[in-house]
Amino acid sequence: MARTSFHGDIETASHETMLGLVRDWLAQPELAMTLRRTGYETTYRDDTIELYCHEAGTPGAGDSFYLLEGIVEAEPARAAERLAVLVAAARAAGLDCSIDYAEADADGAAIGAESTIA
Repeated sequence: MARTSFHGDIETASHETMLGLVRDWLAQPELAMTLRRTGYETTYRDDTIELYCHEAGTPGAGDSFYLLEGIVEAEPARAAERLAVLVAAARAAGLDCSIDYAEADADGAAIGAESTIA
């Protein structure tokens, strides 16, 4: 099966906002974020996607943002469609967002040219 790795960021200092975006995107209303020493984080995995998302920058400050990375179990074109939904939701919320993606090997390492959804 084809795999696509991705990584990106969404500029928000609000874990509630970030959690809402990810919950809606994954259609997982029970998804939660946990507080870690340096901010909030969440992980999610099912048969089609693996996601790790965490707060970066200065937690609780205006310059905070969230990094996300993971694997979509699909070829890059189909993965891009799915990732574009998250980017569009972030943009609709007035947030800057960019996600880079590339075809990946079985270990999740990029093996193809990287593309960007912004």
